[in-house]
Amino acid sequence: MKKLLGINLFGLLLLLSSCGVFGDTFELVDEAYINVTIGQTYEDPGFSAKSGLKDLSEYVTVTNNIDETQPGDYTITYHLVYDDTDETLIRNVYYRNEMCERIFVEEDGVYDVTNLTRCTIQFTEYLDTFFSLQYYYEDDVYHNKTNTIKSEIESILSEYHQLSDKYNTYEGITNIKTINDMPTALHHIDERLFDMIEFSLLNQPEVNNEFNIALGPVINIWHDYRDNCIINEMCDIPDQEELNNAGSNIDPNDITINSFNHTISMQEGMSLDLGGVSKGYITGVITDYLNTLNLDGYLINNGNSNISVGGNHPTRDNGLYMIAIEDPTTVSGLQSNYYATIYIGDDEHIITSGDSQKYYTVNDTRYHHLISNETFYPVTYSHSVTLVTNDPALGDIYSTALYLMPIDEALEFVNNHENLEAVWYNLDGSLTFSEYFERDYLNEILID
Repeated sequence: MKKLLGINLFGLLLLLSSCGVFGDTFELVDEAYINVTIGQTYEDPGFSAKSGLKDLSEYVTVTNNIDETQPGDYTITYHLVYDDTDETLIRNVYYRNEMCERIFVEEDGVYDVTNLTRCTIQFTEYLDTFFSLQYYYEDDVYHNKTNTIKSEIESILSEYHQLSDKYNTYEGITNIKTINDMPTALHHIDERLFDMIEFSLLNQPEVNNEFNIALGPVINIWHDYRDNCIINEMCDIPDQEELNNAGSNIDPNDITINSFNHTISMQEGMSLDLGGVSKGYITGVITDYLNTLNLDGYLINNGNSNISVGGNHPTRDNGLYMIAIEDPTTVSGLQSNYYATIYIGDDEHIITSGDSQKYYTVNDTRYHHLISNETFYPVTYSHSVTLVTNDPALGDIYSTALYLMPIDEALEFVNNHENLEAVWYNLDGSLTFSEYFERDYLNEILID
């Protein structure tokens, strides 16, 4: 009986095969498009070739032109010749340098390949923040230049980091710490640092010095108290007398600079702090460099608080980049929620200032790092303000100052400036928009 059953099953399988139930198959295993990084050995996922239950692998010829040492677009062909069958399948293999990949787009569950390559550059060791750059190019324009681009970006970040550092000195470099350690000395400084200081001094009067690079003595006191709370769990706030003493040395008019010799000196007891302008200013230097390249588009994220785009978004129909704005009441470590999404385009920059970063709590009161130039205490008219502007350096100055202004005063400032729009996340959870923010940028509000 068992033997008869086996014979019947075999006959059934032959019948199913002859009727085409199992069918003929010749198809790729895995996707037809694969990204591979230079230096990695390509392991082909293979193919399936069958006629009914018969494996036809021996009738398939596989040919590839891959050079694993060179970025490029390669093909693997699978040619099946069997009886009356003569078919060819093609797999595209895209070798790119590290952190680069050919872009595929998906529509209705179907993937298609574009002629665009996307590269991502990331750094965590500069400006006390996370920096990322994503850029796009067509065809093979920058296949062999991606390492050069990465090196140029890192050089800008590294050099400006050292020049603007107020905590550490570096051999052969006169930086902010060098100046602050000997404020009354005449310092000859790098032209790039001089230009950043001069830029700040020229533009901060426009915001009544609410942003003030000479506020260092007061900012340093708050920094020390914050560290003592976070590190040593000894949480307190400075008294008014201590702050007033430091505040007697914050007049920017007591900074003397010479643009011909690139020199700087200050009064005794003064110190500089470029924290409120450096990220925006350095982002501007990086965008100036990127704009010399033949890129299709790029997106810079300099610590989440400074976001810049150039060119058009290459895979979005409207050519704009959609950016989510962090909800300042939910930011926790690397995780955060978002309260709105906005669209920005070529040469537009988003800068945010708020109370969700660099703060500590005493008696249920949050003391953040944005300090009033007048009271020497943190000011909280809102949880955050987010600007859209065409100048990242000036936007950085504006965002600090606008956060420290009463909202009606800040709103008037924004509405009276071209190429500047803003949204405030208010203390009660509501939003305040400048005159054209909703019309020009807002995509969706994500909170009730």
